[in-house]
This record gives sequence, C-alpha cells and structure tokens, in this order.
Amino acid sequence: MCYERGLSAIYLEDTKRVAQIEYIMHTGLIGVCAGFDPFRDPEKALARTYEVLDTDFIFYTQHSIDIHGVDGKRSEGDFVTKGNWSKLYPSTWRIRNDVSSEEDVLNFEPSPGDQSTEQVMGAFQETHSKYQGLYSSQVVPGGYYCTTFMWCVMHFGLEWTIKAAARDPRRFEKLLNRFGEISMRDFRAWSMCDIKAFISHDDICMTEGPIMNPAWLRRYVFPWYGKLWQVLRSKGIRVIFCSDGNIDRIIDDVASAGADGFILEPSCDLEGTVRKYGDEKVIMGNVDLRALTFGGREDAVREVSRCLRTAGHCPGYFINVTGSIPDNVPLENLWTYFNAFRKLGLRPKAT
Repeated sequence: MCYERGLSAIYLEDTKRVAQIEYIMHTGLIGVCAGFDPFRDPEKALARTYEVLDTDFIFYTQHSIDIHGVDGKRSEGDFVTKGNWSKLYPSTWRIRNDVSSEEDVLNFEPSPGDQSTEQVMGAFQETHSKYQGLYSSQVVPGGYYCTTFMWCVMHFGLEWTIKAAARDPRRFEKLLNRFGEISMRDFRAWSMCDIKAFISHDDICMTEGPIMNPAWLRRYVFPWYGKLWQVLRSKGIRVIFCSDGNIDRIIDDVASAGADGFILEPSCDLEGTVRKYGDEKVIMGNVDLRALTFGGREDAVREVSRCLRTAGHCPGYFINVTGSIPDNVPLENLWTYFNAFRKLGLRPKAT
C-alpha cells in the first residue's frame, strides 16, 4: 500500500492517508524495528524499518563520477568519519580540500570519464533496481546530489567556491558549465531508467536564505536547472528539488525552472508555499528535528499537528523530518512522532 500511496502523492492524487518520506539513520530505532542486530545487515535492517514504519518514499542519489573529485584516491587527513551522527551509518566529512587560491578553482578541469550515456544508464539502472527490490514497499526515486552548484562545493569547499565566483564570474561560469555538462550526461542517463520520480539536490541556501544573490543564481544556476529537469520531465519523470536552508526567496525561480515539487526545511514558510503551490506541486518536509531532539513528546505531537494542519490537505504533501533522523533523538520522541502521524495523518472521509 505504501508504494502506491507514495506514487499517488507524487502524481497529486488524493490518498486515504498523507504520504511520508524519512531519511532514518537512528541506530536504536532501526534495531528495534528490524528485530535483529542491525550491524549484521544494515541495508536489510533499514528496509525492515521503513516497512514497519509504513513510509512511502526514500531519499536516493547516484552519480557517474566521484562527487569529491578524488576518484577513490582519498589522502590521509582529507576526510574524517564521524560516528556520533549515527553509529550504524557513520558520516564521512571532507575537512580539507586541495585548494589554496581562487586560481586553483578557476583552472580546474572536471573530468567526466570515458563512459557513454548508455553505460552510465546501465550502471544507474542496475543499482536502482537493486534498491527498489530492497525497499520494495517504498518508491525509490532517481536522484542527484550535485545538480550544478554543489559540484564546486564538494570539490573545493564553500569558501573557495564563493571567492572564485566573485573573483572572475566569466571564468567561473565556464567551470560551472563544464560541471553542468557532466550533470547533463547523467540526467540523460537517468531519463532512460525505470524511475517515476527524481530528487535533484543542490545546496544553494542556508537558514537565512540563498548563499549567493538570487540575481546571480538566475544568471548562472537556474538556466541549468531548466535544461536538466526538462530532460527528465520530457519522459514523465517528476522532479523534486532539495536544498538545505530557507528557499523562500528563490522558490518561484525553482518552480519556473520546472520543479514538480520541493523539500522544505523548518526555516521555510510552509504556509506560504501551500498557498502558492499546494494544489499543483509536491511538498515534502518542514518537521523540525530540533523539536524531536530537544523537546518532549508533546513537542513531537505539536510538530505533526502543525504540519498536517498547514499542508495535510494538499494531495502532494509528504510529512518529513527534514534532513535525517540521527542517533541523538530520544527514542520515545520518535515513537511519539510516528504514532501521532499514524493517528492524525488520515484524511477526513468525504461526506
């Protein structure tokens, strides 16, 4: 039922219950839901967790090349693995980039490798089929973490990216376009795969709003969104845009570029987005992780109530703890969150 419910929400069809997408990394929750030691088989344990919690959609991305630009050759000290976020799914963070000047960024030549679009498609389809089989109860979308801007952030770090963009906009545009061509090959490959939806991720915002001036984004980034997303949408694939932070100031630009929906962090104006796009776009998220982490059970219920009261009537709304659910969230708050949603997430019957 949850696969069909997720698909119906993506196509803006009314369902008996509001849909749900969660990115669960919480070792304790996964262990309890799986019913066995999750370290024995983390993927099977996570699949069982999504099934037990009756979620409808998962977060998934894949690229044809290393998004860090190191092609598997990681130098000691460049990356660090942190288990404090999740013991079962520890996070790998890049703490040092091989960049010492704006010129290092501007002179960089991205390498797409020697794979054809068809070869990339074959790799994408093989891996996606594996995960759709594993998470058979959920819709597994296609996905891409570095749509355009994030290529530079992952390769050079945010600070050097901004400095290089300000130093020489024309040369930076050429660099961005070279990355864009890699994305275009991969998006074409994804468009040939057996997928119904696609998560297009690009961190272009922070909590206060866009990282770069919206005018800059309109000049250099959003045109690429339009071209990339059209490749997918021409095949009937629904495109969901995802960024960290508050996208309120650029949400209309993202919609104009062709996004079929958005993932909203708690800093975003859910009510305003619902007023503008509630009947015509997929809307995911807005549950505040801080309330579940630092509040009590009543705070978890309030977050569920707030989001459902604001967006629960929208046919394409997915409740979601935006970002991921890490180990430090009290387990009792999580049970309260999921149980409250089961109770409150049912749509009222038509009279």
